[in-house]
Amino acid sequence: MKKHTIYQRKSTSVQQKCITVKSRLLLIFLFSLLTTTANAGWEVNYIDTFAGDSVNWQNWTAQIDANFNNEVQCYTDDDSSVNKNFDVSDGTLKIIARKKQVNCAGLNNQPRTWTSGRINGKDKREFLYGRIESRIRFHNLEGGTWPAFWMLENRIAESPRKNDDDFSNWPNAGAGEIDVWEWFANSPNTYITNFFNAGGGSCGNEGRFTYPNGANDVLSWHDYAIEWDEDDISFYMDDTLVTSHNVSNCPQYKEPMFVLLNVAMGGNLGGTIDSSLNKVTMEVDYLAHCTSTNQNNANRCNESTPAIYADDDNDGIENNLDNCPNTPSGETVDENGCVVDVVNLAPEVSLSITQNNVVVSSIDINAGLVEISANATDENTDDNLSYIWLMSGAIPLPTIDGGVVRFDPSSMSGGSSHKIDLTVNDNGNPILSVSSSIQFTVNEVQIDPGGVKSEKSSGGSFSYLMLLMLILLSTKVGYFKLR
Repeated sequence: MKKHTIYQRKSTSVQQKCITVKSRLLLIFLFSLLTTTANAGWEVNYIDTFAGDSVNWQNWTAQIDANFNNEVQCYTDDDSSVNKNFDVSDGTLKIIARKKQVNCAGLNNQPRTWTSGRINGKDKREFLYGRIESRIRFHNLEGGTWPAFWMLENRIAESPRKNDDDFSNWPNAGAGEIDVWEWFANSPNTYITNFFNAGGGSCGNEGRFTYPNGANDVLSWHDYAIEWDEDDISFYMDDTLVTSHNVSNCPQYKEPMFVLLNVAMGGNLGGTIDSSLNKVTMEVDYLAHCTSTNQNNANRCNESTPAIYADDDNDGIENNLDNCPNTPSGETVDENGCVVDVVNLAPEVSLSITQNNVVVSSIDINAGLVEISANATDENTDDNLSYIWLMSGAIPLPTIDGGVVRFDPSSMSGGSSHKIDLTVNDNGNPILSVSSSIQFTVNEVQIDPGGVKSEKSSGGSFSYLMLLMLILLSTKVGYFKLR
């Protein structure tokens, strides 16, 4: 046995010395792969930095009908009153719970002793894999509070409801949950990471992790995050990995999920509320989602992380929002970056005649300058319009300024009748036009104001003594129909 042992060692030594060139190349290749993976970074796909002075409700929904765990708060959407539950100021979001007796509108007017806030990104900002990160601090150590930064699968039956397969109830399949950070005041030295769904086992786990400096750590800013792919969920605080779990056999974590931010009060988990408490605040600096990239080695997902907000096809829609990349140059697109068809509509026009700024149906040769005006509109507000005026030679020396014709009637014959026609063309595809006419008589006596006679047609031919034409161009915005 001793000799055998010695022989094995010698043999191993010889084998180590006899590594072939091919083996060395293989090792170099594997090392290269590991190095590349280690150096891979993150790029921002979405971030809310809570700039401005209000919640961006395009990204969030205030969930006012939530009622769980025998909690005592009434969730509201109040972001403006003196007792508001959402305050965006100085670059952060404050979710504020307030001691207040209310009949909760979102809970069929049930009485509640606190108000608070709960927002989610359901149907607005949902994520599948990547790094989800938020910078958070809590302002209170008193008992009875339960702030949380967490996620739910998008098929859960919670508001907002759009009946798009969101019918699953927690904790059933389709309602998976990931708790990135939760803190209970009744266990102040620790915080919780959790992922849970029906079935438990390897697809459900709760971990409690001790703050390095105890409860006071919750009062300071910390970056809480998960890194999530189809095989693993890893939980981080600042730059520290606190736990990681394999979820490769858990289908509930292979669906898009949305973020929730809230402060709960009392109940089964919050516990007894400190009688001295009147106000509780959870403060959020940012919420971000990143996807992996080999273009940098960023290890965080925050405001300093490179973003993917480029617009590679130059259609005005950033890459992260562009559902139709590689749009041909010059195409008109919708908010999703997809080409839309422009449906051209014919313009509309009406005519009026004034003399001395009074609308008339007949004119007086002695009453001064006559003005005939066109009121032309086009629903395709990108269209440019041109005006073609047709009138008889009996109109003395008219001047034309786009949609306005002016002339002095002093040389016209009393008792005569006249007709002026206008055709308005757009420059759409196809070119469309509309025509209108106005008739008037010339008096030698005082003008008798009345309704102007106007005729409108879709086209035709005209035979007159004089043809005057003017093209006026004006810039406008389009009418669109999705392709």
